[in-house]
Amino acid sequence: MDRTAEKGDAPAREPARPAALPPRRARHRGRLARFFRSKLRPIFSRRLSWLAAAVVPALYMLYMRLVWATSRLEGRDAFVLQRIATEHNGAVALLWHEEVMTVAFGYAYLGLRGHTLASLGESGEVIARMLALCGFVVFRGGSTTGRSRRREGALDEMIAHMRTHDEVIYGLTVDGSKGPPYRMKTGGLIIARECGRPVVLVRTWYKRCLRLPTWDRMAVPLPFNRICYYLRGPYFVPETASSTEGLEEFRDHLENELIDLAARSYDDMGQARPANLFKWSAPLAPDSAPA
Repeated sequence: MDRTAEKGDAPAREPARPAALPPRRARHRGRLARFFRSKLRPIFSRRLSWLAAAVVPALYMLYMRLVWATSRLEGRDAFVLQRIATEHNGAVALLWHEEVMTVAFGYAYLGLRGHTLASLGESGEVIARMLALCGFVVFRGGSTTGRSRRREGALDEMIAHMRTHDEVIYGLTVDGSKGPPYRMKTGGLIIARECGRPVVLVRTWYKRCLRLPTWDRMAVPLPFNRICYYLRGPYFVPETASSTEGLEEFRDHLENELIDLAARSYDDMGQARPANLFKWSAPLAPDSAPA
C-alpha cells in the first residue's frame, strides 16, 4: 500500500519561497537603479550617439557607392523629377518608408538636390548627417508622436522655404516615421496645396535586398543588383482639397496610386507582395493585380 495515502502521514511541504529582500536592501537597489537611469545611461547614450553620428554616415556612403557601382540601373531616362520641378518651379515627391535606405544616395546619384524632413533625437541626427553628405537640405521635426523627436512649426518652415526658393524638390516618406505602413499622411499634400506645386509619386526598388525587423521592414539593397527607378505624375492638387473632406479624397487617390506603383515594382522584380500592401477604398488596378 502507498504510504503517502496512509492516515496519519504528515502532508507534503510546499517548496520554500525565497525570502523577500529586507526593506533597507530593497530601497538601496531602487536608489542604484534610479542613479543608473538618470546619471550613467545618458552619458553612455550620448557617447554612442556621437560615435554613430560621426561614423555611420561615412559607412553609408561607402556601402551605397559599392551597391550602385556593381548594379544595373533601370528607369533613369523616365525618371523626370527634375524636369517636372523645373517646369513648375518645384515639386513634392512622395514615397513609402520601406525604401528610405536609398533615398539620400539614390536621388543624389541622378543629380537631384532634395529637401526633406528628419526627426529630432539621436537617430534623427544620424539620418540628417547622411542626408547632408548627399547634398540634401534637411529640416528637423518629423511626424513622430514622441515629443523629444518632434518640433512644432516644421511644416510651416517647409512651406515658407518652398514659397521663397526656386525649384525646390521635397522628398517625403508619407507613412513615416512610425507607420502604419502603406498608409499616407497628409503633410506632403498640404505643402503642395499651400505652395501650388505638383505632387510626384516616386520609388526606387531592388531585385535583391535584406529586410530589417522594423515596423516597415526597411529594405537594404545588396551589391550586384538590379535597381529600378519609378515615377508617376505630376498630380495637381484640386480646388476641392481646400476642405478636409476634399483633402482626404485626394489623399485616398494618391495612396492607391502609390500602392499600385509599389505593387508594380514587386511584380517587376518577381517578388511576392507584402500582405499589407492593399487598398482600403478601391481594388488594385487591373495591370497590377496579383497573378
